[in-house]
Amino acid sequence: MKHLLPAIVLVLDLQASAQAPERMSFQAVVRDEANALVTNGTVSMRLSVLQGSESGTPFYVETHSTTTNTNGLATVQVGGGTIVSGTMAGIDWGSGPYFLKTETDPAGGGDFNVTGTSELLSVPYALFAANSEPGPAGPPGMPGVGGCDPNNRDSLIVLFNANTAYGFHQDHDGLGHWVLRTIGGTNHSALSTKRFVVLANAANAYAFHLDNTGAGQWVQHTLGGTNHTAATTERVLVLFNANTAHAFHVDGAGAGTWTTQAIGGTGHSYITHGDKIIIWNANNAWSFSVDTDGNGAWTTQVLAGTNMNVITTK
Repeated sequence: MKHLLPAIVLVLDLQASAQAPERMSFQAVVRDEANALVTNGTVSMRLSVLQGSESGTPFYVETHSTTTNTNGLATVQVGGGTIVSGTMAGIDWGSGPYFLKTETDPAGGGDFNVTGTSELLSVPYALFAANSEPGPAGPPGMPGVGGCDPNNRDSLIVLFNANTAYGFHQDHDGLGHWVLRTIGGTNHSALSTKRFVVLANAANAYAFHLDNTGAGQWVQHTLGGTNHTAATTERVLVLFNANTAHAFHVDGAGAGTWTTQAIGGTGHSYITHGDKIIIWNANNAWSFSVDTDGNGAWTTQVLAGTNMNVITTK
C-alpha cells in the first residue's frame, strides 16, 4: 500500500489575473508501505477545502490526476482540477479557519483510501482581497509638489537680515503665506535641508519648517557658544562646537524638535550618511538618527583610540 506523506507543503503560488484566479500550488510527497518514495508514478487526488475544523463542511471539492517526479513529489493547482462541488470564488477566506483535506489513490484510480488534513495557516493575499470589504480611508497625506510638500526643495523660502526673518510657504490650496520671526543679532549663517531652513549665529538658531497641517512654523533654540560647525542630511541638521551638539529634525507629528548632546572635548570630526550624522574624537562617538516613527535621538559610543578610519555603504 502506498501513502501520501502527511507533512504537506502548501506553496500558495498564485496565478495572477485581474479577477482573482483562485489557485494555489499544492505539493505532497508520496511514499509506499516500506517508506520508499513513489517516483515517476501516476496518482489520483481528491482535494476538499473544509471550513471550521478538520471535519468541517466541504466548501469546495475537486479531483486531479498527476505524476510524481523523481523525488516522489506530486504537484497540483488547488482550483485547477476537475470540480466535484462548489467554487473557489465562493469561499469567504475571511471566515476561517479553513482546512485542506487530501485523499489519494496511489494507483491512479478513484479509490481514495489515503487521507490527510492540514490547516491553511496562510491564505494568498489576492484570494483574501477578492472577497474582502475595503477598509476605512486613511488620514489625508501632505500635499504634493504643487502645494507645500516639505520634500520639495523649493517649497520654503526665507529672506532675512540682522533683525528679522521672513519665511514663505504655500498652503494646501497653493496660497502663499509669510511667517515672520525676530532674530536680533548679527552674523547669521543660513543652512537648509529638504524639510527646513535654519538661521544661526553664535547665540541662537531659528528653524523654519512645515507642520503636518502644511503651516509654516519657526522654532528657536539657544546655542550659547562660538564656532559652530554644521552637518546636514535630507531631514537632519546638527550644529556643534567643542562642547555641545544641537540636532534639529521634524518629528512624526510634524513638530520641529531640537535635541542637545554634550560632546566635551576637542578634535571633533563628523560624517553624514543617509539620515544619520556621527561626530567623534579620539575618545567617543555620538550619533544622531531618526527612527521610523520620526523620533530623533543621540547615542554615545566609547572609542578609546585615535586615528579612526571611516567607511560607509554606498
